[in-house]
Amino acid sequence: MDVDFAHALDHAVVVLPIIVALGLAAQILASRLKIPAILPLLLTGFLVGPLLHVISPGTALTQTGLSTLTSLAVAVILFEGGLTLRFKDIAGHGLAVTRLISVGALVTWVLAAAGAHFITGLDWGVAALFGALVIVTGPTVIAPLLQNIRPNARVSGVLRWEGILIDPIGVLAAAIAFEWVRSSSGNEALTATLTQMATFIGVGTIFGVVMGLAMIWALRREIIPDHLVNPAVLAWALLAFGLTDIFVPESGLLAVTIMGMMAANMNVPRLNELLHFKEEVVVILLSTIFVALAANIPTSALLGVFQPAPLLLLAFMILIVRPISVMISTAGSNLNLKERAFISYIGPRGIVAAAVSALFASRLTELGVPGGEQLLTLVFAVIVGTVILVSLTAKPVARALGVAQADPDGFLVVGAHLWARELALALKNEGVDVLVADTNPANIAQARMEGLGGHYGSLLSEAADRIPMEGIGNLLALTPNDEANTLTTRKYEKSFGRAHVFQLYPGGENRRTQINDNYSAQSAFSGTPTFSELQKMFAEGAKLRRTRLTDEYTLEHYRTELPENALLLFYGREGRMQVATGLPDTAQAGTVLIALVPPPGAPDTVPGSHSPEQPQPVSPQEATTNVAEPEQMDTGR
Repeated sequence: MDVDFAHALDHAVVVLPIIVALGLAAQILASRLKIPAILPLLLTGFLVGPLLHVISPGTALTQTGLSTLTSLAVAVILFEGGLTLRFKDIAGHGLAVTRLISVGALVTWVLAAAGAHFITGLDWGVAALFGALVIVTGPTVIAPLLQNIRPNARVSGVLRWEGILIDPIGVLAAAIAFEWVRSSSGNEALTATLTQMATFIGVGTIFGVVMGLAMIWALRREIIPDHLVNPAVLAWALLAFGLTDIFVPESGLLAVTIMGMMAANMNVPRLNELLHFKEEVVVILLSTIFVALAANIPTSALLGVFQPAPLLLLAFMILIVRPISVMISTAGSNLNLKERAFISYIGPRGIVAAAVSALFASRLTELGVPGGEQLLTLVFAVIVGTVILVSLTAKPVARALGVAQADPDGFLVVGAHLWARELALALKNEGVDVLVADTNPANIAQARMEGLGGHYGSLLSEAADRIPMEGIGNLLALTPNDEANTLTTRKYEKSFGRAHVFQLYPGGENRRTQINDNYSAQSAFSGTPTFSELQKMFAEGAKLRRTRLTDEYTLEHYRTELPENALLLFYGREGRMQVATGLPDTAQAGTVLIALVPPPGAPDTVPGSHSPEQPQPVSPQEATTNVAEPEQMDTGR
């Protein structure tokens, strides 16, 4: 059978899955290298598109199809972004955000347009369109950067709110500039501009509020079956975008942003589940659209990025426009000078700038207005330049300015009973950030007296979502309630990663009521002890023993001397500890190992040593409940 691979790559049914696969591969690579995903996404698109000419999304999907796919993807991304914007989170820096999306946007528009005109020679109308297109920063770039950089709460809040709210404003500005270019006379241009602005804001706001209220009403009254809530909300957001776009093109972006913000601030049930679903959808959409748009750039436009004029304009945007815009907008806010400087440094452009510039460049070409391809080149020069700059340098700059949070090596310990506090203090003594949580106020009070940070309340409650987690990246569930341990680890494994959440091995006292083992996180400590077994060991006098390896005293010496009935709990070096699930294969000098060692004369049997496939036998008398002494209990509920 003869297969024409070259011809096959002209079909959408072949090209689209390839783009999705390439996008997710780039996401995986970014995660492995710990860099923002947008960088490998853009490079992948450039490589398979204008450089190697392997695929051409504009040909396979058609330009109209690609534009439609991009518009729908941006709508979902902005809706998901709106879901994360809670007004209580903006407390204290609302002034800075408001000025950034108003005064700052205007300053950026004017300065960028002037720079494009005087540096590259663009006509004033097309230069104004360029200035509008580079107003946006966008959540597609900002969100992954914040996750990677981990700036403090004030900086993170300002950048996140600006990135989401500025997108519809940038699209509005671009639409206004395009109407000015399209109109033939000054009076007509002014009338068209004012009309465009009024209809964009009015139609987008009305549809956003009406569709948002209808969505919230349906969710509150549980009209939609539970298993259909997520897809129904997604479909409703897309419908709102489409209906709004009938009246004013691109005004649907404003509508879906308003809908998301309404849902985030009006006590919508199941909001966290909805947000998690949208986050997963957004990852696929981002991966696909970034690769597709980058692959669709003409080779001449990509090569034109490296010409002197675009590079000079890029430097002007980074060194002059963004700092002036931010410094004016944040004057008098609660941000200090270093935080303002860092925000000035972070101004990457993303998918909205790429998508809208491609749209208006093609429209300029259709109208016979010169400068369409040059506009595309300049916008992509700003996108590529700002993305590469912040991707490679933002983290060290944040650390140098002192606005970055500590590396997330700390532990959130669930349970603050007696021996849980001992383990937490052992970690703290190694320089590890530790926060304990318990529903028993006496346990938390004692933990605080011993110098530990404590949270009184259930980690499964909504209030727990507002706990400051600076420096925390691991979870260790040590309560006597196996179900609470499992549910807590399930909740936090998305934030910390499955490799960083641990729980005690389920005790097996009541297998009929116990959560399926497949839902449990990895078991903590060598030998996988249960709560009851650890409780018994501490009650019989077991003590924590800290050992530091040296060039003379190696891991082999430690392995030989460690009692057979001891449990290795933690090991690590230089303030970075990890939960032991067994003895490490190798360990350098300086590694600290913390073990629980029974007193002399204790039985030599090793506690634990369970596996999910070999549960402990349970007698009828034991199969009743799972409790501990009241002063030591933490139900986690």
